[in-house]
Amino acid sequence: MKPSSLSVLAIALASTVLTALPASAQELQRGETVLERPRPEVEQLGVRAGSFLLLPRIETGLTYDSNVFATDRNTRDDFIAVVRPQLNVRSDFNNHAVNLRLSGEGGYHFEYSDENYTDYDAVLDGRFDYAREGSVGGLVFHRREHEGRGDPDYDPNFTTGIGSRAEPVTYNVSGGEVNVTQGFNRFRARLSALANYTDYSSVEVNGVGDVSQDFRNRWDYGTSLRLGYQVMQGLEGFVRGSYTWSRYDSSSYNRDSDGYEVVGGVSSDLGGLITGEVYAGYLAKNYDAATLEDFSGLALGGRVVWNVTQLTTVTGSLDRQVRESTFTRGGQVASSYNRTIFAIGADHELLRTLILNARLQYREDDFNGVDRTDDVYTASAGASYQVSRYLYLTGGYTYETRNSNLSGFDYDDHQIFLRIGAQM
Repeated sequence: MKPSSLSVLAIALASTVLTALPASAQELQRGETVLERPRPEVEQLGVRAGSFLLLPRIETGLTYDSNVFATDRNTRDDFIAVVRPQLNVRSDFNNHAVNLRLSGEGGYHFEYSDENYTDYDAVLDGRFDYAREGSVGGLVFHRREHEGRGDPDYDPNFTTGIGSRAEPVTYNVSGGEVNVTQGFNRFRARLSALANYTDYSSVEVNGVGDVSQDFRNRWDYGTSLRLGYQVMQGLEGFVRGSYTWSRYDSSSYNRDSDGYEVVGGVSSDLGGLITGEVYAGYLAKNYDAATLEDFSGLALGGRVVWNVTQLTTVTGSLDRQVRESTFTRGGQVASSYNRTIFAIGADHELLRTLILNARLQYREDDFNGVDRTDDVYTASAGASYQVSRYLYLTGGYTYETRNSNLSGFDYDDHQIFLRIGAQM
């Protein structure tokens, strides 16, 4: 009897699923997560160039945004075509390392083309191992970014009309970092220093023309020393002290500041099942201008990875930092805002080639010098399917809502995206 088309389709589907099922022999290694687990049958091979491996990749697809301007009322939706090229260059020396990452993202709106953006990022990093427990590392970088309509410095009450921004604000950040790491039996020390320059481009304002943003340009510097002691195998206690300072180009309004952070914490690797670190301490930031409000308070942070099973990884993170701001309201001028973020996410390997993910995040932006506090809640879910070694699909849904004590600053936003990626 000749098999029906339905039977043939069922056999083909069953074969595909069986070949994609998780292989129990490939267990998670120490420190690995579900996302990092090697998948030799579909993983990117790259192009060999001597002692370097070139890993090119490009994604393209569509995003639906239900609230393009992040407004409380009169919301406007749009479709956005997204293109994301990327090139990673990795060395495979026995010792030392040199790596290069080039990436970009272009967003092209179907209706509100003034909201189009082109971001990119270039990072060159390296490490020289001068001893078994000692190394010198560093990196240089340059990136171009844009401020979204939901950025804390953007006032959503001025979306249209004279005085509103006709396009996103763009800026460039360039800088570098050097660090030295040295181990002494159970002790481990790391000293680092960094510097970067942020340069804002002029922005077109409706009814006004181009408005300079040079008053926001600044140099940011920092240095940090971390001292750790291995209490037992897989458990390290540490203290870390950091000092930072910012120097603005503009002399018309002095926003220069100095800050420091002192924390203590623990770093763990409990057999690869639970890894990460948590810390707490004191954080302060002081401004030269008496009219700008200083900040001091609790410092918190950390990241913990829990491999619940061989197929599921849960990640939790907490971070608190003081960020620069130029927001003004009713004659009040913000010096900065304290951003606290708590997030928890999960990745599950449903099939060898199908990874499901979900994430919940809470963010609080509490402004210094202005009576404003924003609570932002984000929930997302998605999946990534590796069609073959050279082709993959990824998609997902994100919901975000902001609740502010200022009128007109609330918003709800739904985003749905679907992209196809190709790699060598």
